[in-house]
Amino acid sequence: MIARWYLIDRDNPNSVISVLTMARENARALRHLIPTEMWRHINMLHADVANLTARKVTLVRLNEICEQVRLGCQAHFGVVDSTWYRDEAWLFHKLGCEIERADETTRLMDISNYKLMASDNALLPTKSWWNWLLRQASAYQAFRRKHQINAEPADAAAFLLFDSDFPRSVRLSVLQAFSRLDELETDYQSAPGQKLLVARTALSSRLKNRPEPLAGETLHAYLDEVQKDLIAFADAIADRYFDGG
Repeated sequence: MIARWYLIDRDNPNSVISVLTMARENARALRHLIPTEMWRHINMLHADVANLTARKVTLVRLNEICEQVRLGCQAHFGVVDSTWYRDEAWLFHKLGCEIERADETTRLMDISNYKLMASDNALLPTKSWWNWLLRQASAYQAFRRKHQINAEPADAAAFLLFDSDFPRSVRLSVLQAFSRLDELETDYQSAPGQKLLVARTALSSRLKNRPEPLAGETLHAYLDEVQKDLIAFADAIADRYFDGG
């Protein structure tokens, strides 16, 4: 069953249990830097998933299990924001979270768009389809605050990509990541370096150049380029701050 592979297969490095195990080990190494509440919550979430067995991961319970994991992750962010001292370590943590959030939003959109392209209505996304995507991204209520009536599917794609106020939009996530870099430079005299400046400029330019239409192959190609720019940006950060750059 595919769900078991994604949730509890320890041989899959991208499974939920594998990722939580790595997060727990990283947190263990940083016990002197992170709040006790954060360490405790990571352990609780890890234990919840570690206790799942193949017999427990069934189609009937799949939605319940995924909701439990999702809420556990959201609670983790709440614990971090309410307890962690706002120092250099916190800035790097937030920087990583924001890059990951932007990347995951593009991948969720790309998967949904690919399914649509594979259907008979390849370039005609329906409103119900994009409403489903907005709900998957926890964006439906926020989207409706700006688009009350007769919203077009392209509006949903634009919202997830370019909105400046929705926390999970690609643009806001990237802008917040840029802000963390500025804080590192201002507060900790940690200049970004040429490679990181180039990657930052490329990513910023990409998000300013909105393609049309926001559907089908055009959207897929654009999302692919955004993902490449995010990877280059993350690699430049690693080179500058963690690999002796």
